[in-house]
Amino acid sequence: MKTTNNNMRSALARTLEKDNRGTRDTHQANLKMRKNLMKKQCLGIVMAVSFACCAFAQDAATIHALRPFNKNNPPPSNCNGNPCDINYNGGGVFESGPTVYIIYYGGWRAGDESIIDYYFEHLSGTTQEKINTTYSDKNNKFITGTLHHSTKNDYHDNYSLGKALTGDAQIQEIVANAIKNKHLPEDGNGIYFVLTYKDVTLPGFCTSFCGYHGPSTNIVSGHTIKYSMVGDPDQCRSACDASQVIGDKGSPNNNHAADGAVNIMWHEFSESSSDPNVNLSTAWAGNFCGESGDCCAWLFGTLHVAGNGAHYTNTIGSKNFLTQEMLELQSKSRTGNVPGLCKNTY
Repeated sequence: MKTTNNNMRSALARTLEKDNRGTRDTHQANLKMRKNLMKKQCLGIVMAVSFACCAFAQDAATIHALRPFNKNNPPPSNCNGNPCDINYNGGGVFESGPTVYIIYYGGWRAGDESIIDYYFEHLSGTTQEKINTTYSDKNNKFITGTLHHSTKNDYHDNYSLGKALTGDAQIQEIVANAIKNKHLPEDGNGIYFVLTYKDVTLPGFCTSFCGYHGPSTNIVSGHTIKYSMVGDPDQCRSACDASQVIGDKGSPNNNHAADGAVNIMWHEFSESSSDPNVNLSTAWAGNFCGESGDCCAWLFGTLHVAGNGAHYTNTIGSKNFLTQEMLELQSKSRTGNVPGLCKNTY
């Protein structure tokens, strides 16, 4: 089984790596890429693991990834100032404000954690989070725009599985162990983030994804747990660090690791809110651009200059952050192609 899992992980990495190659020289090519994005991000993973009848195969099929930035293959312009379509597929959204749990895996410093924790302690009810309130489900319940987080929802994992992680199965194991050992509670209305430190390796990180999210029925047997993996952007700033992507040498809070992680977490948190059970019971995702964060990935909209000269998009509490735009729906309809616009604030 170990050999099978390794083959699956290699196949998964090759599938995602292949998708990063090539160029888009025309508008038609851009449109084609957007239409196939959801298939490539999720269904391509299904094909990569469909040969195995094991728990990892089931959950690998449900993860959904944020691709690294590639300056030679930038995001298409379709959603940049233009309406994008997304579709409702019948699944649920977070009908009540989720609790954000953060597992700091490895040598994260107190200064890193304070920036990340601050963002999620103050995001609830902001005009940024209000963008997500435009999403609803078949129960006509809308995302509330509220969430819960404090440092009591953090857990520090001191490399319990080592520095060379073998794949998503170990990410899930990290979450499972934190719950089993009572470091964090079991919470079906929570989102569990695993943040891997810069000296931790994971196949595909930096080359195929910066982070991903998905549901798991294996973390806690008989229950569906929503989780996300986010890597330390310090490991590959040109691919996964928002400040470096826009050409800044510094970052809003003078910390590339924490500031860059917040951007990826905002992406994965928003998609977890509007599509928590992706591919198990998909809610909001479309053929045109994927999930809500995919439509606006690496698009930052209006930039402001912080006191240290770095650029930022949003002020959350009293701190500045550089975070991608998110797709704000322009209609309350859940039928057909629902238009949205990439926005920094509602």
